[in-house]
Amino acid sequence: MKKFLGKALLSAALVSVLPQIAHARLLNPVIDRTTPPAAGFEPGRLPFAITLRDGLVVDLDTFAVFAHPGEQVRIRADTPLSWLEGEASRAAATDLDWTAPVTPGLTQVQLDDGDGHVMTLNLVVMRSHAPDDGETINGYRLGSYPSEPYRGHENYRAPENFLEVTDGLEDLAVSPHFRLGQFLCKQPADGNQYLVLSERLLVKLEGILEAANERGWEADTFTVMSGYRTPAYNASIGNGRHSRHIYGGAADIFIDANQDGVMDDLNGDGVHDRRDAAALFDLVDSLSHNAPQFTPLIGGLGEYAPTSNHGPFVHVDERGWRARWGRS
Repeated sequence: MKKFLGKALLSAALVSVLPQIAHARLLNPVIDRTTPPAAGFEPGRLPFAITLRDGLVVDLDTFAVFAHPGEQVRIRADTPLSWLEGEASRAAATDLDWTAPVTPGLTQVQLDDGDGHVMTLNLVVMRSHAPDDGETINGYRLGSYPSEPYRGHENYRAPENFLEVTDGLEDLAVSPHFRLGQFLCKQPADGNQYLVLSERLLVKLEGILEAANERGWEADTFTVMSGYRTPAYNASIGNGRHSRHIYGGAADIFIDANQDGVMDDLNGDGVHDRRDAAALFDLVDSLSHNAPQFTPLIGGLGEYAPTSNHGPFVHVDERGWRARWGRS
């Protein structure tokens, strides 16, 4: 079994700063080996890694970095990498800082270790929109964010920059198995849509997806039933004012390999029901207990029963502390 790359168990002292740290390379959990890994799944891991802001370590062959206009984006590699940007290039180095343009848009870069391994970085410059700029951005309704961060947590501060999803950008690969469009709010839009999306969430979802395939559950991606929500949309469906969804840090997911719109029969009992969501819940929870490097990506985990509007699903977020609810 290919392991998520990792280091020693974090000390109790480090736990106090977990909301500011994220480690992307996860140790595989202890899993049921009676079922072979899903055939054909490629986790998209590389033998090298880069470190981004807040200590986020990424060893994925495709990843998106979201920057505000003019931001000096810190990128550190654990081995010298060449920087290829169109016809421009930089000599191999471990310091790979990038200054974001002031104009929103996409810059694609390839990082090459010279040994046949390449990481594609999709560097996306967001559009500035501070809370006092109003409740809409270019005609797209956001609504009102809480004026103060929840319990003082910085990752609950109202965003000041949003990803502008122009034509075609919804198909952008933000990680090996996820596309930007999977996380768009379901709110109708006449023009461009906008969202925020946590890079830490992407790392966490990739780790869960790899573990699911190791469990033998065939899945090229998760169906993201709900990703980003504008505060306006979040309020319209009756959800809490401080939901991680409005900060781009949560996803409601299920496995649907046959694409029939409902959770697959994960527990093998011949029935598609809440017990399949419980199986996925338990897998995610096991990562917290058995994969020490999952700890910096700690967050909320919830199980939800089917209703007349949707099938069973699991909520995953990266809030920075452990929260559990709904396990049947």
